[in-house]
Amino acid sequence: MRRFWIALAALCVAFCLVSPPQARAAGADEYRIEVDIANQIATVYRRSDGSVARQMVCSTGANGTTPRGTFRLQKSRAADRSEWYFIGQYQCYVKYPTRIQGSILFHSLPYADKDMDTVDPQAVSQLLEGERASHGCVRLQWQDAQWIAENCPDGTETRIFTGARDGRALRQLLLEGSYTAADGADYEAFTEPLRDAENGALGRGDAGEDVLALQNRLGLMGYFEGPLTGEYDTATAVAVMRWQSAQGLSPTGFITPTQVGRIMAE
Repeated sequence: MRRFWIALAALCVAFCLVSPPQARAAGADEYRIEVDIANQIATVYRRSDGSVARQMVCSTGANGTTPRGTFRLQKSRAADRSEWYFIGQYQCYVKYPTRIQGSILFHSLPYADKDMDTVDPQAVSQLLEGERASHGCVRLQWQDAQWIAENCPDGTETRIFTGARDGRALRQLLLEGSYTAADGADYEAFTEPLRDAENGALGRGDAGEDVLALQNRLGLMGYFEGPLTGEYDTATAVAVMRWQSAQGLSPTGFITPTQVGRIMAE
């Protein structure tokens, strides 16, 4: 009888020490997230019909530090998904961190303090240029980090992979503003300008005499400021967007052959 009670007590202790499997949060199957490392684009899809719920630019880990694979979002610290989060190892603050796995998070660009004006300017530039710059986390604009923190609960499937398609034109479009279906926008309409871009348009990463001539003409028209380099850089994209806005066109930042013709004609 004594052995029976000892065995029963041991069983109770073991039961208390073993945590039950963590239940997947309600809503975890509503979305799935994909992070395309090659193009530095993160996309949230609805699982119900595969449509795009949100799409945004990102900045992943330098030197391959962002892990590839399929993960489930998790929460292991009380401050996860909070407005401000201090990363002691790098002595910086980030906004709205959502844990992918271990120390790998979705989060905003880094800040020196709990002050929006203290954002790291180098991190801003790296995000705009599509550079892999973090220590492994997926950096986002703070509004995008907040959207994930508030809409993608623990258990949401997250796939991180190296894409094969050239997404430069799409990145340029997303730099003007992340796509969100919550605004009532149709994704097909949002990406319609890209169909023109695939037909001989000039965009970020292009270089040569055509770009030099474009910079020169935009400079004469008062839209381009800076040295004439012949490289389609940020200054060129901004100048193109200014011209496009003045013409009542969608400010995509890349320019179609038809639009180049109009600029040269002017």
